[in-house]
Amino acid sequence: MPWLSPAEEAAFTAIFRARWVSLVAFLIKAGGSRQDAEDAAQAACVALAKTWRRVDHPEAWLRTTAFRMWLKSLYRIRPDELTDQLPERLAGDHSDDVAEKIAMVQLVRRLPLLQRTVMAFEIDGCRPSETAEALGIPAVNVRQNLRRARANLKRWLSEDGGGAE
Repeated sequence: MPWLSPAEEAAFTAIFRARWVSLVAFLIKAGGSRQDAEDAAQAACVALAKTWRRVDHPEAWLRTTAFRMWLKSLYRIRPDELTDQLPERLAGDHSDDVAEKIAMVQLVRRLPLLQRTVMAFEIDGCRPSETAEALGIPAVNVRQNLRRARANLKRWLSEDGGGAE
């Protein structure tokens, strides 16, 4: 990356390696296909490298940017539907077992879009205030949708063991 110094490139590479699998898994949990998630994550990583010097919190910036890029591609390509395809599996690093829990992904995908989205941010470790900022909605809406999502998940788990409909 000719626009980064060697030290900046090393820092970027460390973030990339540490966050790639969990970033793709986050987008899959939000409702994306594996291919769409990888495309959005890659585009966000390229954008981060180009704006590296202006970004104070690269991990949060990367997650928010990847999510927004995924949403743009989703509505540009197929405006009325979210994919129902399950990821085959994430290639490479197996240190993040979230992507391997397909049953959990299926269950989260049953949630309405906003509940699924805030739950994906929650699972990725965001506080409601961070999620609200990333989505451009009030934090109270995030907390309310998290409560509803948890209630739905709990109900589904007790009803059918979490299996897909």
